[in-house]
Amino acid sequence: MAQQGTLDNSVTVSELLAELGQTLEAGFSSVVLSGELLSFKQPASGHNYFTMGDGKAAIDCVMWRSAVQKLSFEPEAGDEVVCRGSVSVYPKQGRMQFYARSMHPAGEGAARRALEKLRHKLQEEGLFDDDRKRELPFLPRTIGVVTSRSGAALHDILVTLRRRYAGARVVIRAATVQGPGAPADLCLAMSELAEFGACDVVILGRGGGASEDLAAFNDEKLVRAVAAFPAPVVSAVGHETDFSLCDFAADRRAATPTAAAELVVPVYSDLLADLDQRSLRLRSAMQRRVESEGYRLRAARAGLKDPALRVAEGRQRSDELGVALERALTGRVSQAREQLTGLASSLALVGPGQRMLPRCRSATESVTVALRSALTRRYQLAGNALATAESRLAALSPLAVLERGYCVATDSSGAALTVASQAVPGDNLDLRLHRGALRAQVLLTTEDE
Repeated sequence: MAQQGTLDNSVTVSELLAELGQTLEAGFSSVVLSGELLSFKQPASGHNYFTMGDGKAAIDCVMWRSAVQKLSFEPEAGDEVVCRGSVSVYPKQGRMQFYARSMHPAGEGAARRALEKLRHKLQEEGLFDDDRKRELPFLPRTIGVVTSRSGAALHDILVTLRRRYAGARVVIRAATVQGPGAPADLCLAMSELAEFGACDVVILGRGGGASEDLAAFNDEKLVRAVAAFPAPVVSAVGHETDFSLCDFAADRRAATPTAAAELVVPVYSDLLADLDQRSLRLRSAMQRRVESEGYRLRAARAGLKDPALRVAEGRQRSDELGVALERALTGRVSQAREQLTGLASSLALVGPGQRMLPRCRSATESVTVALRSALTRRYQLAGNALATAESRLAALSPLAVLERGYCVATDSSGAALTVASQAVPGDNLDLRLHRGALRAQVLLTTEDE
């Protein structure tokens, strides 16, 4: 150590400051310093430079970037803080400095203000917006759980999941939920589950505790990890009256771990009961539809005459028209012959008209020929029209369809089948062909799309 003396044993400024620094570092290597941040700067280098004071004195302070990255809040001038670090001398300017290794808000009020400041910042970024929250899956196949392995929260979650839906797969990532290392371990757990990629939903939680016990779930990095997780996250931190920033960032918030498990999976027995009820309603609706269609089918069948009867009626009508036409033509010829005979008799009585008789006879024969020709053409036209009508009637007849190789299938009640589902294997069916009928038994039914 430098001593007082003559000029012969003098020391340089740097030597003096170096020895002072060593002395301060040896005597003040672990100091807990409290006070107000009188000024605070954070340049691009990432280091923090600030001044702490208590109204009577002040000291310059430095926090290197490696320590800054571990801060759980964003300090600013005016905050009351508690720092842990050491004291040394900054040789370049010859002044004493405090080198902070950690910093925390001083007192409950300061901690609450720091937490509120962080909450407001994340809210402004949109991390808590309702429109970014996702719906939980109805029936997740894989459920991730991030919590302490030794706590009661894990037991409550597993018991509830097994009781409500034992078929779900549960992936547990144990993590520290309290203490200085908890935020980093929880962030690592969320990152590993995200890389795993098979979780449909994740429960992040712990049992209840004091507000300081829940501090890890207010860590900014963990809150961002929850908001960015690829699957929905259920936050189950604390009890009904305790809220953390993870609660705001998560897709759903549960008051307890048990409540979180109840949110994630439904009750298996309730699903079965609901399925049975839906099946019953579906069968009832189908039965009503079948009965309604049966009524319509029977009504349509009652109004539809037998195709053979329709053909027979058409043929009878055709015969009647032919007879009527022949009768009309015969009557017309007889009438014309009678008129001709009458005219011939009248002409014979005239006497002097004997010279006209050959001409009249010739004219009469011509008229007769023309009349017979006209009647023949009329009869042919009527016959052709009748044949055309009969052909059209035959083409429209269902029997014509049967003649092309089709058949009509009817069940034991005589009802015609239109779809395969109206019969089941083992049913006996009657197949009506163009000529004759067959009795067949159903072996297999298929439905066209």
